[in-house]
Parts: sequence; structure tokens; C-alpha cells
Amino acid sequence: MMAHCVSPIVLAVLPATFLPKFLLPKSFGVLLVLFAALYPAYGADPVSRDWQRGIPANNVLAYEVFRNDKRIGFHHMHFTRTGDDLRVDIHIELDVRLGFIPLFGYTHENTEIWRDGVLQSLVSKTDNNGKPAFADLVLEEGSYLGRGSRYEGNLVLPIMSTSYFDPNFVRQQRLISSQDGRLLEVSVAYVGPEQVPGMTGSVEAHRFRLTGDLAIDIWYTQEGRWVRTEFSRGGVLSYRPVAPSKIPPKSTWRTVEIDE
Repeated sequence: MMAHCVSPIVLAVLPATFLPKFLLPKSFGVLLVLFAALYPAYGADPVSRDWQRGIPANNVLAYEVFRNDKRIGFHHMHFTRTGDDLRVDIHIELDVRLGFIPLFGYTHENTEIWRDGVLQSLVSKTDNNGKPAFADLVLEEGSYLGRGSRYEGNLVLPIMSTSYFDPNFVRQQRLISSQDGRLLEVSVAYVGPEQVPGMTGSVEAHRFRLTGDLAIDIWYTQEGRWVRTEFSRGGVLSYRPVAPSKIPPKSTWRTVEIDE
């Protein structure tokens, strides 16, 4: 039985229908076109192409999620290496409340296996405001086969999931929704370098804008560390890196149960 919890859109996995494009002045749109033309020429390397470069020594990436500067949840990633394989365990919880009244809730559990920068398998369960979603995919001869609540096939290499830790994410035009297994087609424009808040002060990071089936802005340092994401939906939602100690203890995390 799926436990009911409510949710806003989760940028790491959300369906495109929930992610409207940013409203921009016409002149800024022209600048984006210019940057898009320059990237990949200039951008061949604003950020590292080393797919594991953004993984810290403690093997944990942690983010607090804010809506209009009010904390609404967290996103936690744990990395484990076994031989040539990298396992990524991802947990996301979001809650929006009006006082004590829950308005939206979201819980996402996802385990991915990567090898040489290529996704080998993905198994996820999601409670999206009480609505279940899932994906269970494995790479076989260049295609991802399996099941998903919105899986329709056509997931062939080269393609990457929406887990974001690999800086080559901004070099993709086709993505797998890790929430429901569907294909997301995107365009990526390089916006430029900016100073953004880090865990111990501001850091220089490179901003990219995705449009299409996934509309977000995402920042990586030159070394390839994912340090910020923003998107718009009834306000500005943003991911901001924090020390893992700022995340609630695992013993308190919600679990997702889906009747299939």
C-alpha cells in the first residue's frame, strides 16, 4: 500500500509537464542563443569531462531544497564502489505546509549502477503527492529494457539519467527520467560563470540552462561538482549543497511502498 504524502515538483526526477520554461526578457533570450552557439566551442570545457570528478572523498553529496528561501526538504546521494561499478543510492524528501497543514509531499528512492560513465541499471520508487511512480531498467546491448510507470522504450545509448552528479549531464540531449523511466529530450545553453553559495562560502560555478522536457538551471564547478539547481513553479525552488550532518538521520527517512 502506498503511504500518502504530498509533494511539489522534484527537480531531480520530475515530469516535464510540471516544469515550465523560465520567462525571460527577449534580450536575454538572444544572449542564451549566443551562448548556445558558443557551447560546445567555448564550453568544451567550462566543466570537467571526468564523470566521477564531482564525487567527494567522503562519497556523499547532500543538498537542502528551498522554495522561495524556505527550506522544504533534502536530497541525499551516497556512492559505493565495487570493482569497476559505482553504486549511487539517492533519497529525496520534500514537504510544503501551511502551518501544520500538509500541502505537498514527495519521497523518492533510487539506486543506480554506473560503469565507465555509463548507467547500467536504475531501480526507483516514488510517492509523488500520493501518486506512485517507478522505474526498473537495465542496460542490454545498448538499450535500456524493463518497466516504468511511463516507460515507452526508445532509451538507447548515448543517454543519461536525471541524477545530476556527473558533469557530463550538461552535454546530453536525451535523458531518462529516474522517476518514471520516460524519455526526456532537452536543449542545453551555457549561461556563464557565476559566484554561488557553497558549504563554506561562495564558489565559482558554471551555469547551464536546460529547456524542453526538463526546464532547469544547473551549476557545476570547473572540477565537475554539482553545486546548485533552480527551477520555477509558483516560486523559485533551489537545491543548495550542505554538509551531510545537516540532513536528517537515515533512521527517520520515509520509505516508499508500491503495490504492483
